[in-house]
Amino acid sequence: MEHNFERLKAHILPLSISQDFNTARTEWSLIGIEVSEEFDHCPCGKEIKEHCYIQNRHSGHTTYVGNVCVNRFIGIETGNLFAGLKRIAEDDTANANEDLIQHAFRFCYIYESEYKFLLETRFKRKPSAKQVAWKKKINRRIINKTVVQRRSRT
Repeated sequence: MEHNFERLKAHILPLSISQDFNTARTEWSLIGIEVSEEFDHCPCGKEIKEHCYIQNRHSGHTTYVGNVCVNRFIGIETGNLFAGLKRIAEDDTANANEDLIQHAFRFCYIYESEYKFLLETRFKRKPSAKQVAWKKKINRRIINKTVVQRRSRT
């Protein structure tokens, strides 16, 4: 594991402002997640399908790491996000979990009315046909990371 940590550190530090890893890791924020069909490699060397896209708030650099590295070394929890994403990717009528709903709203994949709808219906067992149709449309947008325009509040 030490070897993998050193490889990750060698990848992250040149993209960071601080050259102290413990400080540098606090410069990063999660900007997206994705589950790939094919295996890829995390900068630490492990094979991954779950990509966590991160951006350095100070340098502007972006990169991706696997979900284990983003949790363990960068300190960003993504387990529920991936669980929710996999659930709606397998069944576009499924209910997204709260973490995924918040992530989708934060990144403008859903409108405020859709955010409220998903939160209100996430535990509903027998939604109406109209609710199912709306949920499918929203879930597809989340899966495809389609950004929607929000109206400015004036």
